[in-house]
Amino acid sequence: MKQFQIDKTNPNRFRIMQTEDSLDSAQIEDIGKTKSVVIKIERFAFTANNLTYYMVGDKLGYWKFFPALNTSSDESWGVIPVWGVGQVISSNNDEVEVGSRFLGYFPPAEYLIMSNTTVNSSNLIDCSPHRLKLPQGYNVYRPLPVQANNANAEVNTKQHEQENYQMLLWPLYATSYCLSEVVDTIPAAQREQLLVLSASSKTSLGLAFALKEAGIDAIGVTSEKRVASLEALGVYSEVISYEKLEMLQLKSTVVVDMSGNAKVKESIKHRLGALLTRYINVGLTHWQNVEPASDEEFFFAPAHIQQRMSDIGPAEYQKLSSGFVSKAIAWSAGWLKVKEFDGLAALQEDFSQHQQGQIPSNEGRIYTLEG
Repeated sequence: MKQFQIDKTNPNRFRIMQTEDSLDSAQIEDIGKTKSVVIKIERFAFTANNLTYYMVGDKLGYWKFFPALNTSSDESWGVIPVWGVGQVISSNNDEVEVGSRFLGYFPPAEYLIMSNTTVNSSNLIDCSPHRLKLPQGYNVYRPLPVQANNANAEVNTKQHEQENYQMLLWPLYATSYCLSEVVDTIPAAQREQLLVLSASSKTSLGLAFALKEAGIDAIGVTSEKRVASLEALGVYSEVISYEKLEMLQLKSTVVVDMSGNAKVKESIKHRLGALLTRYINVGLTHWQNVEPASDEEFFFAPAHIQQRMSDIGPAEYQKLSSGFVSKAIAWSAGWLKVKEFDGLAALQEDFSQHQQGQIPSNEGRIYTLEG
């Protein structure tokens, strides 16, 4: 079995670990246990969001989802989770059929072994012991249609494209929706001005789309080379570059920060002073230059979702959030170019580009493991 791994202490060290068996010998004993399921991963997306998982892996437990294979006593290697689709190839759960397909949280690897599972409202839930204490939203796998036969190639192609958009955008736009709810609860007197940093990230664009739908203006802050393309999308009331932050108006301001760039933070704080009412950290697209601060808050979408489900009920929240995500994905199909690359080797080759923010903002990358 192959698995993409990264050094948890040095992001410039990454590798593909390949074990002798098609399924790792250390885990194969799990197959056959009560309600175990083995999924062959078909393909997965990789975005700047996955780099956030890397940066907060210890703090929020992301390293615990998928243990690194065959690391012996070297605990420095970890596995960055990804969103993808896979097909069940072995099942000891009577409710989970071999051949069924699911969208969810996977390792960048050929297989995922779930040593224990349950099914709730058609969703497959990984109940492996090491995942029980982790955020449950990440343990839910949503069912997908089984691929039609070759006579329905057009149907297969449309389904394939839709799944790619879901992998790339569903987890990001779910966070966008959560953030829009947070912004909406902030009194207008405290957010006369709303800044979204790293405005070209897909989570930022989803947030801007949600805010525009709600009639809330947002100013996008991005690199100079991306100003024009963001203006063309029409979801920000204004787009400025990082070099022009001195143009910010002196009024009460809320910042939603997807970048984590320490220099940009300092520039904004120096400009606004006490007029900066909220500073919400979400992602870390500029992870190379991150410095935490005590006067900021870190937004964690799973905690927000759990609270909202408690407030209005799971069904109602699912209805609202899913409705938004579907609408936002349909909007994105007009500007997002999806590109597929073959195998873990392609991710290894591209990984430095992801780290350095060199992937175009209108491009989404999918890595296939089929065949």
